[in-house]
Amino acid sequence: MGDVILTTSLVRQIRNHYPKARIDFVTSKQFTEILKFNPHLSNLIEYDKQSTINEIAVLKKNIKQSLSGGRYDIVIDLQRNLRTKILRSGLGNKYLFVNKLRLHKLSLVYFKRPLLKQIIPIPDIYRLAASPLGIEDDGKGLELWLPDDPPTYKPKKTDSVNKPFKIAIAPGAFHETKRWQKEKFSELIHLLKMQYNADILLVGGVKDKTITDWIKSQINFPYEDCTESNSIIKTAGAIDSADLLVSNDTGVVHIATARRVPVVAVFGSTVKEFGFIPYRIEHEIVEKALYCRPCTHYGLNKCPKVHFNCMNEITVEDVLTSILNILKSTFDFSI
Repeated sequence: MGDVILTTSLVRQIRNHYPKARIDFVTSKQFTEILKFNPHLSNLIEYDKQSTINEIAVLKKNIKQSLSGGRYDIVIDLQRNLRTKILRSGLGNKYLFVNKLRLHKLSLVYFKRPLLKQIIPIPDIYRLAASPLGIEDDGKGLELWLPDDPPTYKPKKTDSVNKPFKIAIAPGAFHETKRWQKEKFSELIHLLKMQYNADILLVGGVKDKTITDWIKSQINFPYEDCTESNSIIKTAGAIDSADLLVSNDTGVVHIATARRVPVVAVFGSTVKEFGFIPYRIEHEIVEKALYCRPCTHYGLNKCPKVHFNCMNEITVEDVLTSILNILKSTFDFSI
């Protein structure tokens, strides 16, 4: 999910450079909601990740038949894997590819040393893939369009003057090593309510149900619940109403970023040097400098060192401090 949202600044920049071009985007059907209402695209083409080679061939044939001359002038491959290689073959007159910085990632995981002198956010890496076309950085952020957005992308913002603040909490993550403990999320939620009278919005998908159900069982005051749906649009609409999101290093971070909601992100087994950081939005990353980080690029089902100190050492006070820092700087909030 996050990878698709992170492409949206490039989509806009291509449209800016080629206002009359046909711009098609191919993505997995589970992520089509992210681009469904994006006005910069001409066509949104979905596929199933479980598709056979024959099914991909049929999809390619249908795409070719829709094109004048049977080919795109340019195909940009932002995934660069076997599936996209099969699909793109024969579809373009010219091909451009993302630099996946594999050696940089391997060096981080196995030697704990970055090969890059500075962090390059993933949206900038995507833009660099299109640099031969003269695509320029417009200085703007990500986009996730909702059905009722105005023609000029401008997500709704809450009234920062009014109190209490609304804090969205997203405690889930697909991999265990990217999950801050649910007990700490619960403690943070109660602290935000009892000490700062914050309104709480709990966010999560169906796959996070075990975690979110446990946290809900611990809450003894009214809160908003957005944990019973896998709709990305519904989640984005709910986050829209929040002043800030607290999340693990997951795709929800990029939903908030695209909707211009500040973020506090808790990083465990992964690190910001991979580039998956909140893009051009007020944010803080909470992490601990450990000799064993990062142990993975995507996340693992368990800590390879067993101790899980990357999350165990992050305290509720650490996260609360980052929340208060953003509220002070963004909303001139004083304790």
